Amino acid sequence: MAMLNELVINEPGLDGVAFTLAEGFSRRKCIVLRQALYLLSEDADPQDLAAIYRRNEYRIQQVARRLLNAGQTDMPLVIGPWSFRPHAA
Repeated sequence: MAMLNELVINEPGLDGVAFTLAEGFSRRKCIVLRQALYLLSEDADPQDLAAIYRRNEYRIQQVARRLLNAGQTDMPLVIGPWSFRPHAA
């Protein structure tokens, strides 16, 4: 089960939406970058990052879980556009 505390952030190099992913008893802070959200946005308003996140929440969380299971230890876990390519980890 995922837990969402979404927050649009604008830090240098980390522009996107931050969320918390909970699995079992552990929680990880994750950030999906603006560029990744644009890749997923299709026809959504690219200015509304939170709306793009919500429309793609399941897919984004699946990618986050896959990266965590692959041993990613970044804190926070950064999800960029490369994470949604077919050959991604």
